[in-house]
Amino acid sequence: MEKQGEIVFAPYDRVLKHLLPIVPHKLKPNHLTMVRLVLAPLLIIPLHYDDYIVALVAFVLLAITDMLDGSLARLRNQITDWGKIWDPVADKLLVGVVVVMMLLKVNLSLTILVLSLEAAFILGGVLQKMHEENVDIKANVWGKIKMNLQCFGAGLLMLGFILVEPTLFTLGEVAFYFSLFFAVLSIFKHGI
Repeated sequence: MEKQGEIVFAPYDRVLKHLLPIVPHKLKPNHLTMVRLVLAPLLIIPLHYDDYIVALVAFVLLAITDMLDGSLARLRNQITDWGKIWDPVADKLLVGVVVVMMLLKVNLSLTILVLSLEAAFILGGVLQKMHEENVDIKANVWGKIKMNLQCFGAGLLMLGFILVEPTLFTLGEVAFYFSLFFAVLSIFKHGI
C-alpha cells in the first residue's frame, strides 16, 4: 500500500490507472457502490438454491466493483463523504451475505466471530459519528487486507461447494481466520 497525503493507494491502483481512459467519466465511484448495495442482497437467491456457479460469478463481479470504486475515487480524486460511509457498508453487506449463507454451512463459531466483528465495526463507527461531529473514519491498509481476505475466503468456500472439495473449505476458513487478525489490527489503527 502506498500513501500520499491522507489517501492510501492500493497496489492494484497502478494497474487500473492504465484502464481509466476506457472508464467513462460519467461513471462515478458512488455509482458502483450503489450497485453493490442493491445487488449484494440478491446473492441470497442463488446461494439459497445452491447455485454456486451463479453465486460465485455474481460475487466476483460485485467484489470487482469494490476494487474499481475505490481506485476510481482515489485516482480521479472523487472521494466523497457519502462514499466514505456507504462503501464500507456495501462491503460488509456483500461479505455478510456470503458469510451467513456459506460460512454458516461450514463453521458456526467462525461465522459468529466474523459477523460479531463486522457488527462491532458498524456500531463503533455509528457511535463515533454520534459523539464527534468532525470524525473522519477512513479505510486503512489493515481493513483493505481484511476485506480482500474475506472475499478470497468467500470465493474459496463457493468453489469448494462447486467442486465438492473439502480442502477448499479449509482454505476458505483459514482466509477468514486471518481476516479476523487484520480486522483487529484495523480497529487498533482506527480504521474500518
